Amino acid sequence: MPGREGMSKVTNWGRWGKEDQKGTANFITPAVIVAAAKLVKKGSVFCCSIPLDQAGPVFPTRTSMQRFMSVLNVPITELGMPGAAIVNDDYVTMYLQGSTQWDSLAHVGYGDKFYNDTPTSAVTAHGGAARNDIGQLYQSFVTRGVLLDMVRYKGYDKDGHLPKDYAITPDDLDGCSKVQKIEVKSGDALCLRTGWVPYWYSLKTHGEKEAYFHAQPGMSVYTLDWIHKKEISCIAVDNIAVERLPSEIDGEFIPFHQIAIRDIGLSLGEIFTFDELAKDCAADGAYEFLWVAPPLNIPHAVGSPLNAIAIK
Repeated sequence: MPGREGMSKVTNWGRWGKEDQKGTANFITPAVIVAAAKLVKKGSVFCCSIPLDQAGPVFPTRTSMQRFMSVLNVPITELGMPGAAIVNDDYVTMYLQGSTQWDSLAHVGYGDKFYNDTPTSAVTAHGGAARNDIGQLYQSFVTRGVLLDMVRYKGYDKDGHLPKDYAITPDDLDGCSKVQKIEVKSGDALCLRTGWVPYWYSLKTHGEKEAYFHAQPGMSVYTLDWIHKKEISCIAVDNIAVERLPSEIDGEFIPFHQIAIRDIGLSLGEIFTFDELAKDCAADGAYEFLWVAPPLNIPHAVGSPLNAIAIK
């Protein structure tokens, strides 16, 4: 990738064989899942996805979900069936990455390649992704979750979010882990609180909402070596792009995506919400939990919405 000088050349290509399409989800072993299940102590459940509606932030190249009623209070007899029932049905049209979402390993690449030496020709207009599609991961991301509350750690509790365009560094990740007395381990789902998605809901004007997408706090591209060494299974962030915007690399819009997805095989999750979970973690001092967040089973898709659940 151009502009990569000074960055570690991390890769997981071939680590799980040349046919692998799951990437870092392979770090979630049966032992990891069993250990994660034991973290449930009090039966508290936290939804970490935003409502699937038109109110949430959607990347400017996409549009919000649209929901329609296809059958509205129709007597069952009008549908050719007997009885007194009255029925309703509805349907939605949406971008699969138009809400809380996972990126598949066919979402972003560079140099005519996706993860594990997959050619970009593996994704076609009618067939979708023949390799590295989100359907490969439909039983993934049930694991130990770790929340690193960057808002609280950096002292921005009053604001409720990190400053725009703040780049989270390896030192931030290590420092927050130390303060929270938590260790990020192999197979973990790394959940990062920036406060940026909840901040969206406070914006009132079109200008404020337009500016929101041009500068946001997120992961520095220089955290990729840290991520590779930690062997996390996935990363979920409460912003719209995981990484800091604008880019730290001149001439490259989403360099973190390029290396994380294509080279490391890391599934990126965006548009989460962690405020309620963060409050509970701060109250009981436990920043680990059972994370249940598989994508929908959509063969050949390059992304998927989900309903992410943290259980403590």
